[in-house]
Amino acid sequence: MKNIFILIVLMGMAGCSQEQVEELAFRKVMEYQLKDDCGEQDLDCIAAIEAQIKSCMEKSDWRRYLENEENEDELQRFIHAFFPCFKDADGNAYFDLGQ
Repeated sequence: MKNIFILIVLMGMAGCSQEQVEELAFRKVMEYQLKDDCGEQDLDCIAAIEAQIKSCMEKSDWRRYLENEENEDELQRFIHAFFPCFKDADGNAYFDLGQ
């Protein structure tokens, strides 16, 4: 996490917009958590996270979630859009929410 903070500060100083820094911070925090959820041995899951995180953020409208994170309905909407978005080669979700 310390490295993520340093990266964010450096990006901010390098002329990135606030939106770019927010996106990077959100992506790196979520990527770290998702990879932890995959487990160290599940290299396919980790690769899927790295390859799919940007598109899953877009599909789940992550910015809408950030703008309304106090809203429980918005949190649930985001969770159910974001986590199942990560798929294996057969199209199965890595993070099944038991819907």
